[in-house]
Amino acid sequence: MKLHGYNPVLHIIRGALTASLAALLSAPITGMADEVQDTEYRIKTAFLYNFSRFTVWPEEMLQGRNEFSLCTLGSTLFREQLDALAGKPVHNKAIVVKRFERPEDALDCQLVFIGELDDLTETLWALKGQPVLTVSNDEGFTENGGIIQFKLIDNKIRFRINVDAAKNSRLTISSKLLSLAISVTGTRQETR
Repeated sequence: MKLHGYNPVLHIIRGALTASLAALLSAPITGMADEVQDTEYRIKTAFLYNFSRFTVWPEEMLQGRNEFSLCTLGSTLFREQLDALAGKPVHNKAIVVKRFERPEDALDCQLVFIGELDDLTETLWALKGQPVLTVSNDEGFTENGGIIQFKLIDNKIRFRINVDAAKNSRLTISSKLLSLAISVTGTRQETR
């Protein structure tokens, strides 16, 4: 999807989205244990939603679809928060939340959050090269071929991005999203 010329409405919308992502980055996670976890899960859910908005998939991946599949693999602790995203719009599609245990079942998803799994390497191998935005909390996720990894730093949720993995999956990550990452590995791509 290429934009020609300057569109002031899109400029305002993108600015507002960037501001909301920046606000998420500055929100500390403090309080009682259950409250802290709930806050962490809500922030991660909001990030997943915004990651989907600031990523461009190959046109053929979304063409002819009326839904955007946000999927989980393995055990995730914030199912309730993810379910709240169902029906929200992304790229003129309604989000549908799906859960899978096997990576080969998630090949038709646009975004996959990878929770606790027995074999992360096998999962990343199965999704490699597919137009699927992979996200996880797992340490070393981006070094092993994942695209976005959540990190908890000074009680704040941050994220790392592997642009080479995104490029290999034919995904384009917005320069605004890249600018908010704590680290970007790989060769930066031309983004908008």
